[in-house]
Amino acid sequence: MVGAGGARSLQEILRQRQGGEFVGRGLQCGIFRTNLQLPPVQRKFVFGLHGQAGIGKTFLLRQLREISLQHGALVAVTDDNESNLVAAMGAISRQLAGQGGETRGFSQRLAEYERRHDDVLSDPQAPSEARELVMSTAIRFGLGVVRMAAPGLGPVADAVPPEKLQAWMEQCRAYFARKFGSQADVRLLLSPVEELTPFLVDDLRKIAQHRQLVMLFDNYERTSEVIEPWLLRMLQGHYGELPLTLLLGIAGQHPLDPNNWGEYSSISVTWRLDPFTSEEARTLLDRRGVRDPEFVDVVVELSGGLPLLVATLAESGHDAHDPTGMAVARFLNWVPEQQRRDDAVLAALPRALDEDVLAALGSENATGDLFRWLRDRPFVHEHQGRLQYHQVVRETMVRYERGRAPRRFRQRHQTLAEHFQRCREELALPGESAWYDWEWRALLVEEFYHRLCWAAHRWLPAALEHCAAACDVDAATAQSWFDMFVEAARDSAAAVVVACVRDLHRFVANNGALELTGLQRYLRRRLEQSGYGQPLDGGIALSGGGSRAFEDQEHRGALHLYQGTEDFFGGGTHGSAPPVIGE
Repeated sequence: MVGAGGARSLQEILRQRQGGEFVGRGLQCGIFRTNLQLPPVQRKFVFGLHGQAGIGKTFLLRQLREISLQHGALVAVTDDNESNLVAAMGAISRQLAGQGGETRGFSQRLAEYERRHDDVLSDPQAPSEARELVMSTAIRFGLGVVRMAAPGLGPVADAVPPEKLQAWMEQCRAYFARKFGSQADVRLLLSPVEELTPFLVDDLRKIAQHRQLVMLFDNYERTSEVIEPWLLRMLQGHYGELPLTLLLGIAGQHPLDPNNWGEYSSISVTWRLDPFTSEEARTLLDRRGVRDPEFVDVVVELSGGLPLLVATLAESGHDAHDPTGMAVARFLNWVPEQQRRDDAVLAALPRALDEDVLAALGSENATGDLFRWLRDRPFVHEHQGRLQYHQVVRETMVRYERGRAPRRFRQRHQTLAEHFQRCREELALPGESAWYDWEWRALLVEEFYHRLCWAAHRWLPAALEHCAAACDVDAATAQSWFDMFVEAARDSAAAVVVACVRDLHRFVANNGALELTGLQRYLRRRLEQSGYGQPLDGGIALSGGGSRAFEDQEHRGALHLYQGTEDFFGGGTHGSAPPVIGE
């Protein structure tokens, strides 16, 4: 029965749908498609794909398989699921047969090997050496305990010491000769790969008279120890002449070793797979039905364009409550070490990072190692030696941490505020002159960002007074304070800071610039009316001590600032300023 779209099986429908979601790699697919149509004299025969885990090697191999099938080729795919080289050859044979390419000679010889293999294992008189030899072909590729012991001997367990290998093999040879009486059977059991491969190559030549052949090898970083010597011996003609219509595709985390593959460079193509571009990642998300702009930004930045991670994080988009928070949770689950997961969230709290800030946060990991690890994250950018999270990622991680542990969130911001205060005081700048030092001003802004995230009701009056003083310095300094208020409102979600920012937006002109005189006059009048500080007639009033000036007045006038018939921020219910992010 043929289904919609000409599909003849459930697997074919699955491949069609997966192909419909395929994004990127257009260059590679185009080259491979064109290559299938070239005459043999112009064709490439070996395609090597390499790239980090999750980069999409397996998915690209699937696309190459589909392209090959569309051009009428027979295709076989193997990976580390086959337990040994004989099993891999058997898988190739079965897949080709399933597409109409019978490997009769190989299949018959493989059946004979399997019968002899079972006879040895079921014989109670079989010596242990013979059992170990036939069982060695059941060792998995990825464990690294199989090797080519000597030319023609096939894979043998590493557990056999080299000095005992010759005697070991002679004992097996004598037993096989006594039991089966045929030298052909002895060779088959002693070296199944060397005996079976010529039959497979002969069958491939027969099939290739009518159809093109494509053999694809995935997870090559795990299988190359055994597969690579076999492939190279085939290319050398050790098992007979290979057909002109055979193509090999090899995908692993590392490029093919030029020491082994260099002589085949004229018939080879090497592709390094890079992460998706932002456009490609967004296209994939769109095809997955993920279209919320904020969530898309989070996924693109968290994933760094790594296709598997893009696809994994895309599933978070179905969480209607908090898709970006779910994306962060999925990303953190992607990080194998629990401590690294905690570090990634912890390091999102400061607006910019250096090793001193990490040390102040008290990470359990070595500060230098953590700094280097963070620097390599796709969503972290370096500027003049300091690290900054991408904005959408940082916002989401801060919200994630604030939601799961509010008290810890405030304590960590207190720690950071005190760190920046110490750094500022260590500059030892006298009096009002401190305001004319850019480093001191930057430290003060960071200090008060964290104070507002720690205890907004306590520190907002001092922050507003500093903002008023900043208006006397220059527009950029005042803007840095205004931007800090916006970020503190978003990250702390403190209602009083959100209301404050809404109110202060009235002093933002249509071109985005701050109206400094009006902002300063307004802040000082409001602070005086609420009983904070001494009346200020103009000029910079706060010394390098800064934040300590308001501590004695903290309880005396706090209620006047936040309560009453008219709200301090915006005149009660009649405020007309626009809302802010995070409200």
